Amino acid sequence: MDDDQGRAQDRNEPSSASEIPATVIATTEILINRSLARGGIGEIYAANDRATGRSMAVKFLRDSAVGDAACREAFAFEAQVTSQLEHPNIVPVYVTGVTVDEQPFYAMRLIPGRTLNAAIRDLHSAQTEKGEAKYRSLETTLLGQFALACKAIAYAHDRGVVHRDIKPANIMLGRFGEVVVLDWGLAVRVARDERARLSGEESVLMPTAVLDAPQEPTQSFSGTPAYMSPEQHDGSRHVGPASDVYGLGATLYHMLTGQPPYAGDISLIRQTVLANKLVPPSKVKRGISPALEAICLKAMAHDVADRYASPLDLAKDVEHYVADLQVSAYREPALRRAARWGRRHRKFVQLSIVSLFCLLAISTVSAMLLRKLADEEHEARQAALAMAARLAAGTAALQVDARWRILEHESENVLLRNALTIRAGEAGEGIPESRWDAIQEVLDEIAFSNREAVDAECWAVCDASGVQVARSPRGSTIGQSFAHRDYFHAGNGDLPVGATSRPLRESHRSTVYKSMTTGKLKVAFSTPVWDEKKTVSKRECLGVLMMTFDVGVLFHEFNGIGGLNGTRKPFAVAVIDLRDDRIDGAPQGGLILENPNLSGGDLAIESQDVRADPEIVSRLRQVASQAPHQVAAIDIGNSSERIAAAEPIIIPGRPANLANIGWAVLVQECE
Repeated sequence: MDDDQGRAQDRNEPSSASEIPATVIATTEILINRSLARGGIGEIYAANDRATGRSMAVKFLRDSAVGDAACREAFAFEAQVTSQLEHPNIVPVYVTGVTVDEQPFYAMRLIPGRTLNAAIRDLHSAQTEKGEAKYRSLETTLLGQFALACKAIAYAHDRGVVHRDIKPANIMLGRFGEVVVLDWGLAVRVARDERARLSGEESVLMPTAVLDAPQEPTQSFSGTPAYMSPEQHDGSRHVGPASDVYGLGATLYHMLTGQPPYAGDISLIRQTVLANKLVPPSKVKRGISPALEAICLKAMAHDVADRYASPLDLAKDVEHYVADLQVSAYREPALRRAARWGRRHRKFVQLSIVSLFCLLAISTVSAMLLRKLADEEHEARQAALAMAARLAAGTAALQVDARWRILEHESENVLLRNALTIRAGEAGEGIPESRWDAIQEVLDEIAFSNREAVDAECWAVCDASGVQVARSPRGSTIGQSFAHRDYFHAGNGDLPVGATSRPLRESHRSTVYKSMTTGKLKVAFSTPVWDEKKTVSKRECLGVLMMTFDVGVLFHEFNGIGGLNGTRKPFAVAVIDLRDDRIDGAPQGGLILENPNLSGGDLAIESQDVRADPEIVSRLRQVASQAPHQVAAIDIGNSSERIAAAEPIIIPGRPANLANIGWAVLVQECE
């Protein structure tokens, strides 16, 4: 050990073991505020620790139960179990003890929020009031929180503890994403199974007079009847971890159907459970996913051997369902598996469809040309050009529309909306940038999850005033105002720097602009993020979500279109921007975004010759203004042997002001 290390040790370690006290006594004073809830033997109050100011919940043994030795022992067991199960999803206990008048209590964390029971009611109300899309979004969120509760129960099993009273009312959902399993008053110790022992961890429950040895939880009726397993109702069978798996399955049943799995008095429920007469969830409510129903029914299997071996296995299947993966409890039909594969490889499927369309188009055009080649060569050449122009325009329209739809979908991201809502509520001078971290985290997740579907150069979020509050990948532009940019206000071009404007109200394609760093041509797609007000007239724009691209990225699919020509001359495909831009200073149209001499994504502004001839631009604008739009023959004027066809890029299914994005495809025969 060198001198520096020795001096550091001298500073951090006491010189003698006698300086360390053998016992430290900590005291605190708890101020009881108000009553929160009352149970069979306990009462819970909201309170504050005078010393720290920390809010807490304090549970007392009710006066009527204080004199009952069994109640006191059960209360002490609950306090000790809850204290020693240290897990993020199990409510932490701060202190246990007795009052001056010998009334036992323990203080635990106060979780502001609602129970899973209340969340389930809101979930099924949303299906009626807000529609199927909102219901599915909320259901996905609750399923993720349910999986966390499963993991908390698995942790307790690993420590040799069985809960025995799992139900929606005993799972608390905090306002900030917390998931906490409550009420361990009916918990018992059991022998840890082989898998738990092989985990290498010792049981967290320290031996005491109350918890001296594992108990055999039989011959007792403990729990809530509608959620109790058959062995709990039987009373003569062993009650172990599998009973908690059943309770979790019953909780999932309630989540799927909006009601407990059984109803009636205790004797009726007991008779129904022991007779294995569970009504499948899909018979209670229509539209439940077969995979989710299979997960629920496996967890609630009558025979213990047929259930999930552990709550972790149940959590894994639920998480697989949320992630659109195969679940172990349900073997899907081949068609459904193929559909999921397609959703997970969307880009490949899209490319395959385009390729198939190209092959079909090639076959069709080739057949037409072969039949007419002898005496209708010129007409066949025009038809091939028209087909190529229509195909190229349709391909480009799909590329643009796909990006808009991804943006519009992500603008409804609940986490992004909530983060922007908080940002809007704190608008003003001096708001620290650290408060934007929530928006940045959501945007990073959006960019990551869509990285294969789109190849955006960057994603960004501006608040309602135009200030960029997040960018992925992160950059120095965060905190700057972009209210003057047309992708924020949806104008026909940028405003003077420093100008203020209102955010756009519908999806928008920006004017093409030149990158200040690479010199490449860029384009931005953007869409507003609205608050959750039901009526369109009353909702407010919280900000703008956008992504930027090199323009050439949108036209990679054009590489094979030149091969459509069955005549003696190949095709050349160009894309021309008919709207005015300010890349060269004054407003000017005709910017060439793609042509055969340029590699996709490498277009840089180096000279004036990247614009189309004004006469051709004028003719293309006439074609784009026609209704309905028609493929038009263009006389390029330099050779009677050379012909061309043009088609505006129109996005199908969009309103007129969005459908025509101001770009046109020009297909001509090469010399």
